[in-house]
Amino acid sequence: MQMAKNISKYIFSIGVIFLLSTYLHFDNSVTFGHILTFLSVTTGFTITALSIIATSNFSKDLYKKEAPDDNSKSLLHQLVGKFEKSTLTFASAIFLILIYSLIEPAQIKEWSLLNTSISFKTLLSGLIWFLTFWSIWLFLDLLKMFSKFVIQSAKRQ
Repeated sequence: MQMAKNISKYIFSIGVIFLLSTYLHFDNSVTFGHILTFLSVTTGFTITALSIIATSNFSKDLYKKEAPDDNSKSLLHQLVGKFEKSTLTFASAIFLILIYSLIEPAQIKEWSLLNTSISFKTLLSGLIWFLTFWSIWLFLDLLKMFSKFVIQSAKRQ
């Protein structure tokens, strides 16, 4: 069941990237600078929040508690995994924006698919927008989780 769920997530993601690259593609790459700033701030927040968690006494308690959905991991493993996933998503989007800015002056061949033109630049742009929306989702999830962590940590003091 988990494998079918993962496959459907990947198919959905590829579909959204395809839509953002073709039918929903607008040349709005000028906003990538602002997105780069946002992603830099979220990356800094993520690393800072992870260091705060790492130095707290509450992290020791999380390490001792088993994760409810995976008994081979502790709650701390799950928490660190979320931070790692978010940081990698932010860094991937930043990296793709930098690649996009390097290839923007270059003309790359376009292909026509289903009466829609598509190129490497439009695919890259669609992927950047997908990762941007996903990064915002992950950032809000981390912010909500970190606020719960702060409250639980304050209860223990």
